Amino acid sequence: MRRLILLTLYLLLGAGMPLVAQRELIVMSYNVENLFDLEDHPQRADDEFLPEGSHRWTKARYERKLHQIAEVLSSAGSPTHFPDLVALVEVENAGVLRDLLSHTALGAQAGYAFAVTEGEDPRGINVALLYRRDSFTPLGRRELPLHFPFDSTKRTRPILEVSGLVPSGDTLHLYVCHLPSRRGGARQSERYRRYACELLREQTRCRLEGSSGRTHVLILGDFNGDPEEPATRETLGARPYPEGGADSIARDSCRWDQLYELSPRRGAGEPPGSYCFRGVWSQLDQILASRSLLGTEGGLRYVEGSAEIFYRPFMGQTSVSSPFPVPFRTYGGAFWRGGYSDHYPIRIRLWCEGDRGRSK
Repeated sequence: MRRLILLTLYLLLGAGMPLVAQRELIVMSYNVENLFDLEDHPQRADDEFLPEGSHRWTKARYERKLHQIAEVLSSAGSPTHFPDLVALVEVENAGVLRDLLSHTALGAQAGYAFAVTEGEDPRGINVALLYRRDSFTPLGRRELPLHFPFDSTKRTRPILEVSGLVPSGDTLHLYVCHLPSRRGGARQSERYRRYACELLREQTRCRLEGSSGRTHVLILGDFNGDPEEPATRETLGARPYPEGGADSIARDSCRWDQLYELSPRRGAGEPPGSYCFRGVWSQLDQILASRSLLGTEGGLRYVEGSAEIFYRPFMGQTSVSSPFPVPFRTYGGAFWRGGYSDHYPIRIRLWCEGDRGRSK
């Protein structure tokens, strides 16, 4: 059998035929809840996350947090396959990501590199993308700042855009976001999230316009709202993934730049949301995909039914307010609980079929 396989490879190469790569890519989004370093940055309001601050953010607590994030990421893959693309929300800067990759097993075993924003958020929190070098070859990165024409005083984290090639030869444009918070009330703050989604819609249309079916968009991160809320459903125009799946989408007469929200499964033993506040569950963490990713033929495509809220028992804790374990958070107010995060991550799988040399 081994000789037959080698002979087949020899004949294929001799005939000048490209070898086809087939593999799954694991894509995640994870709000890690305030991953701050131990240094004081005078231009940012990070004093509470200092050893002498109100949260008593010590080296031991910081390193514990790094190892907890590494534990979640390693659990989300397999012993030999870490997640390929990971959007991280609420990271302070490049330094904490370097520590994550150098002080834990992630760096040596997973082969990650990263891109991170340097935004204007008053507290200094940013968004980032981890990517495995053997799964994603970056072509470029940009920060999309959010400057609101109706409120020149508000500062917040930008949107991170990273574009690159996957092993099939397809181009993937990723947008990592942490949309403006609901502070002051959901309705009062809605216009800020709508403005961010207007920018996202404009950018994704530009990336998809005139492209072939081998160019795709993923938007992932913390939307600070459910998928049914106006920013996502109306401004971005994202539709829920249909019950009929890819076949239904193929028959749909929607626009070429249509976005779909990859709704997580809600089966027995699965969380009712990614975030829980006083017993009320929400799906703040979302992944949106362009129509091009939802086909049934070749290249890069979404594995139908793979969207899920990633949960393992060690990531949650029992609560009197919910029949399902709530996220085991790091802090409750200024009280250190020692948990992982106040969010559960979400995960999808992409089927990657083709060869790197194929034209886009």
